[in-house]
Amino acid sequence: MKSKIWIMGYLILVAGALTFVGAWVVKVDPFFHYHKPNTEAYFYPLDNERSQNDGISRNFDYDALITGSSMTENFKTSEFDAIFGTNAIKVPYSGGTNKEINDNLINALAHNKNLKIIVRGLDMNKFIEDKDAMRQDLGEYPSYLYDENIFNDVKYLFNRDVLFDRVYPMVLANDNEGFEPGITSFDEYANWMEGFSFGINIVCQGDITVHSVTVGEPVHLTDAEREILLETIHQNITSLAEQYPEVTFYYFFTPYNAVWWQEIVNDGTIYRQMEAEKLVIEEILKFNNIKLYSFNNETYITTDLNNYKDTTHYGSWINSLMLQYMYDEKCLLTHENYEEYLNEEFTFYTSFDYGKLIDQIDYEYDLLAEAKLNERINGVTPIVFSEEMLLQEELHGASVVLNQHDESAGIECTGSLQRSPDSEIPMHEYMISTEYVGCKVIIDDISDYKCLEFYGMKNQDQGQPGVYIYNEDNAAVAGFMANYQDLDSEWHHYTLNVSELSGQATIIFNGGYSDNTGSPHSLYTFSDITLY
Repeated sequence: MKSKIWIMGYLILVAGALTFVGAWVVKVDPFFHYHKPNTEAYFYPLDNERSQNDGISRNFDYDALITGSSMTENFKTSEFDAIFGTNAIKVPYSGGTNKEINDNLINALAHNKNLKIIVRGLDMNKFIEDKDAMRQDLGEYPSYLYDENIFNDVKYLFNRDVLFDRVYPMVLANDNEGFEPGITSFDEYANWMEGFSFGINIVCQGDITVHSVTVGEPVHLTDAEREILLETIHQNITSLAEQYPEVTFYYFFTPYNAVWWQEIVNDGTIYRQMEAEKLVIEEILKFNNIKLYSFNNETYITTDLNNYKDTTHYGSWINSLMLQYMYDEKCLLTHENYEEYLNEEFTFYTSFDYGKLIDQIDYEYDLLAEAKLNERINGVTPIVFSEEMLLQEELHGASVVLNQHDESAGIECTGSLQRSPDSEIPMHEYMISTEYVGCKVIIDDISDYKCLEFYGMKNQDQGQPGVYIYNEDNAAVAGFMANYQDLDSEWHHYTLNVSELSGQATIIFNGGYSDNTGSPHSLYTFSDITLY
């Protein structure tokens, strides 16, 4: 009798403990399986796409959605909302298959009647993918979070990792001094920009030998591959457009770079790729509520490796550009233009001189690539420091010279500063308050610009570049002074990040040595100056 009582008590205790644990998981709900986040009580980190995306799609308030593979992770919903007038979420699947991405859309559309716009990237290297393909190398897929079976929710409610790595730390965080509840923004969610570099040295991994074009023996799409492609397209790409005619789908081919194209040109598989792309386009164009875009013929993107961290992944500024182009219906494929588009695509990538890529400058400041697209993305016209412009600015100990770096105008600075070598006045303060050898430029409003780019060269003796940017209160907000020991008589490339600056700005280009120990005959030249 006592043993039965003991067993019954033990079971009650276990049931109570499980109920307590499950209740806390439901209350906090870090994967949003049961409800939207309680952002007044907890902070929800968004960092697990497979486990959190379905809950986001089911329970958040939104009318637009961005999804796709890692090619869509750098989209910013704040930009999307500003351009399209939406309230968007972002639910990407890094390395996700067409089925995984489409399954999430099925649930999103089933649970949100307000969803009217979907932006989705279509990976060009996944055209010929089995319709039911799932990633098997990323661990167990949390299908229990996606289905309607309440009984398998035990895998979530009593999940050790969910309890101790999610719920428990989120509850404890409330007691921390200065704690602020909330949630990771969709601009930040899954964004992989931080920590990566871009350019030819990264894309080619140090081996920058890029061959000239050689079209390999043609490899064509087989009948079996054609059937696989059609099954995938019908099940995972177009079926929802047919089922939800009131929803507008913005699909786009993810633009890979020229090194990727060179590989499929050289091995002849470009023929299969083009045949597959043609078939995909023709199937998608059957639906009036799908807008299909391709940026592959925007070759200023695909041939500039400063836009890429490898052969396929592009920087966030390309995501920004694509959003603007989709809104403007630029690069939209239609029944009338798609064949011409395909011909241009094939002709360009089979005739492009890939050897020219070797001569590309790999920007030390990666975001210069973004700055150079500022006009296309945001309509901001670059300010080129031409001869006419420079002659209207304040010149001290300097003159405007022509045909300098890349045949552009420049500022030739003669002499050294009269500053004492033991002066305690910081250089940036001395230049704005006392003197400079060079040029002072006033920019009425620098708010929309991203980067100042220029070249400099020491011509003679102790020429030394120092460039500073000041706000309306004459406080230095950006700038640098080069070490004299690092200078030679060659052109050097410089950039200053101005993306965080606003309002009126004063830029001083000083080419004089930092104090009066420099020769009065010192020469330094700034040239090829542009504010992007």
